[in-house]
Amino acid sequence: MPAPKTFSAANAAGESFRTGAGGAVYIYRFGDQNVGRDWLSRKRQGAGGNFPAPAANTLNDWALKQSSYGSQSEGIADNPFISVATDYDELYNHGEGWVQKILQTVPTLGEFLVPPATLHRPSPTKLISKSETEWLFYDGDHPITDYLVGWQVNPKLP
Repeated sequence: MPAPKTFSAANAAGESFRTGAGGAVYIYRFGDQNVGRDWLSRKRQGAGGNFPAPAANTLNDWALKQSSYGSQSEGIADNPFISVATDYDELYNHGEGWVQKILQTVPTLGEFLVPPATLHRPSPTKLISKSETEWLFYDGDHPITDYLVGWQVNPKLP
């Protein structure tokens, strides 16, 4: 099975993204800032905190299985990833209808600045992930909220 691509400017060519100091990447996730599980992978929720990094081939398998923003594989107990986007407008504008419906119902948009090595491309054969600017955040070492820049009211609420 091919290795998922971690974030780099080359691997995100043609996508909208911003970087900060040291090459950290700005990412976005929709959810409810008051609901902790919206910001944690299922693996982190089940482990009650940090967990040992899975074997490289296991991490690879999970990244390749998750095929689009908020896919059903995000809800599987052993999944150490959460879906994020480097451009929330692109996610909304190019997301499938069911993604847009989700984005129109949650109250909060979180902005985070994360190390590029924490971001993995989901199934590289799925073009929808690129058009949504979707990446997978691996939260085994630190929860995404450790990288919080700020919360805002979801700008996509009707």
